[in-house]
Amino acid sequence: MWKTLNSGAALVEPAIKQFLPPCQEKCPINEDIQRTNVLMSLLPADSKLAREGLTQIGDHLMERNPFFPVCGYVCGICEVGCNYKTKGGSVRRRLLKRFVSDNYLDHLDKKEEYDIVKNKENVAVIGGGPGGLMCAFALSRKGYRVTIFEATDRLGGALWLIPHYRLPKDVLQRVIENMMRISGIEVKFNIKIGDGKFSLDKLKKDGFKAIFIAKGTPTSRILTYGKEEVQDQDLAGVMHGQSFLYEVSRGILARDYFTGKKVIVVGGGNVAFDVARSARRLGGDVKIVALECEDKTTKDGIPADEEEIRGAWEEGIRIEYCRGVRKIIGKGGKATSVESPRCTSVFDSEGSFNPSFDENDVISIPGDVIIITVGQGPDRAFLKREELLDERGRLAVDPVTLQSINKDFVFIGGDVRKVGFMIEAIHEGQEAAESIERFLSGLDIQSGRKKWYEAMSIPQLKADQYRQEPEVIWIPPENRMHFKLFERGFTLSEAIEEAKRCLHCGPCLSCKACVSIGLVNSLPTITLHEHLCSGCGICVSSCHYGSAHLAEKDGDLMSATDMFRCKACGMCVSACPAGAREMLGLDTEKRLTEVLQAL
Repeated sequence: MWKTLNSGAALVEPAIKQFLPPCQEKCPINEDIQRTNVLMSLLPADSKLAREGLTQIGDHLMERNPFFPVCGYVCGICEVGCNYKTKGGSVRRRLLKRFVSDNYLDHLDKKEEYDIVKNKENVAVIGGGPGGLMCAFALSRKGYRVTIFEATDRLGGALWLIPHYRLPKDVLQRVIENMMRISGIEVKFNIKIGDGKFSLDKLKKDGFKAIFIAKGTPTSRILTYGKEEVQDQDLAGVMHGQSFLYEVSRGILARDYFTGKKVIVVGGGNVAFDVARSARRLGGDVKIVALECEDKTTKDGIPADEEEIRGAWEEGIRIEYCRGVRKIIGKGGKATSVESPRCTSVFDSEGSFNPSFDENDVISIPGDVIIITVGQGPDRAFLKREELLDERGRLAVDPVTLQSINKDFVFIGGDVRKVGFMIEAIHEGQEAAESIERFLSGLDIQSGRKKWYEAMSIPQLKADQYRQEPEVIWIPPENRMHFKLFERGFTLSEAIEEAKRCLHCGPCLSCKACVSIGLVNSLPTITLHEHLCSGCGICVSSCHYGSAHLAEKDGDLMSATDMFRCKACGMCVSACPAGAREMLGLDTEKRLTEVLQAL
């Protein structure tokens, strides 16, 4: 029953725009979410019988995003766009993908190396984080000889800073090792480009025809108050979140490292909560000091995800909302507390980050350890030395093609260009790979690069047709003060039921699940017999997806169909009193019979 999922499934770039399910439109790489949700909903209830389907779904996801097993643990951007989020809760796509991942990794370990002839140009990738790995993987599969230059002794970049209670170490390690193994990418560790021994121009002289820079953001931002740097950030007990998470990931900090100590984490983003929850697991009495307010619906609301905030609260972490740090107090060279004024607004009237404070409302917060987690920045010294900045000190790069304005053989992307989520860095790796291939092939690097996508609205259903989201099971807080995974995944039956909850908001053109498994040979289409149409508009009122509409032709109103929106559901056909609408190519019953006979 399970045919190759790529069969007839390629998305065609539209001349104007393409409508997508809102989850897929929200995803930076436009993953085939609706299609794979449909396929998961059709899995047999028997785990042995379901294994083949899960393997093919995994292979399909792997083709577009080899990091999908990691996404199943840490990425839920698509759920933010889900039409279901106000109608019972977003479809839990992250856990669905984790379910596929957990059943796919053993298959991935045995996957044969791609049979690729590496007969194209040499390309250098600087940085082995998700952006660099994605670019290298994509180019290697197209026959380019790719070498990754990594400054440390392991690939993965900032992904290693995600605490293991959220992303198991073995999952990340297996994904990266298999990516390298099956694609045949060369890696050189402990090589710092720009340290005097290696430069971009030297790499070019050494035969690398193009270079992708994905160095990430290795520099922690210092703590400021107004326009001034907060003093005494060099006191003993003061550290930065990025360095702290690095030490946690390396196992440098032992369990109970902070036992008996008061820990202050400064920041309100997801990284700050990763730091706080990790410090709590190391025995600390943790308090978060955030500029932002508790109400996430306002522009000054705390940016961390709801699940991070809930998890921190359950684990005994307290949050001081609407508070900043204007001074670090120390004694004998060690930090002892911070002065924390009330923050009255985070952004100014123009929307720029420019916090304001009430100097008459200041509290003292005691702390033996102060972890500053207010963001990271790129290696600006490297960028300046390699002449990649403009006259105003900004990164000189085309935001669409990622090509450097100053050096045409250099491309720049990922967090070094714009700090974002992992999947956004992966997307930039994909875009850089396409740009580099065009550049080396002598093709127009700009043509057709802008994609015009629009999210489909929610289908019009009755209130009782929406189903509530399932409960996500977490280990009780008193039993999860460790770095083992604290969230239970779906069982097969739970995954099937959750996949069935998907509303399939997108049009048939963006899905084609029925074609990919051989249920139909091609998508059915709606045709109009114009001589029968009276322009009454009944088809318009019956269409739940905004596809059927009235258009003027030769001075008369006549029915028309927007095929980019059409779901081929047949409602307009059955509603038309004149029989002016007809569905062509609907051979589902015939194909289903053939499939069942073949089983």
